[in-house]
Amino acid sequence: MLRHIVLVSFKPEASETQLAAWRAAVKNLCETSEEVLSFTLGTNVGSGPNHHDAALVADFENIDAFRRNVSSDIHKAYVEDHAKHVTAKLAAIQHEM
Repeated sequence: MLRHIVLVSFKPEASETQLAAWRAAVKNLCETSEEVLSFTLGTNVGSGPNHHDAALVADFENIDAFRRNVSSDIHKAYVEDHAKHVTAKLAAIQHEM
């Protein structure tokens, strides 16, 4: 099993409408992907200089399933239509479980 963790900091100028559309797009991407086994998406409730605004944790069968997901047309569309417009900074890691 492979776990994919993404931390996102939003652009200060991102509107609530854009952020709501981003959240809906992430959920849709994860819920409709045959590769995503489970996921959680949450908004940061803490504060600090190294904190991000949101986190996604998604589980995949293996690295190949993760790579298929990232290279899919729906993931590419998500990046172009949503992520690119609201993301200021992103950190990601994949690790074996």
